[in-house]
Amino acid sequence: MKRIFGGAISVILLGVYVHLISLAVRVALCVGKAGCTEYTAGQFNDGMAQALSVIGGLVSALVIAELALSKPGEAPGTRVLDSDASTGTVRTVAIVSVFFVLVWIGTGLTAFLVGLYHPATLPVLTTHGQAWLGLAVSAAYAYFGLQPR
Repeated sequence: MKRIFGGAISVILLGVYVHLISLAVRVALCVGKAGCTEYTAGQFNDGMAQALSVIGGLVSALVIAELALSKPGEAPGTRVLDSDASTGTVRTVAIVSVFFVLVWIGTGLTAFLVGLYHPATLPVLTTHGQAWLGLAVSAAYAYFGLQPR
């Protein structure tokens, strides 16, 4: 039950994270385009910016921690299962975990690229995208066990 509850909270946080990045991207693209009036910079308020920072950090920390504890080639998240877990359970956890990581990568990469092309439009998005890039490198190092010489 504890694992299901923890997993549900993680997926909810990921959903909020995706929503905030999606809104920030739409605002940045609209504000950066002449004649667009659908979104204004004020529609992504300070509370949203703070929530993006906190939730983005939580989601990123979860991804990095899980990748650091997983063996290369092993699906993240499956290490928490009992050795006698059914094939269906292992497959479900693997699918959800890989989906979680892929969504984190896609969302963060989108924030980075939009922030790269529109750096002054929505500074919180630019900052988040740049921070995400560093965290993505850390996640890759953690998962693949890369060590500096």
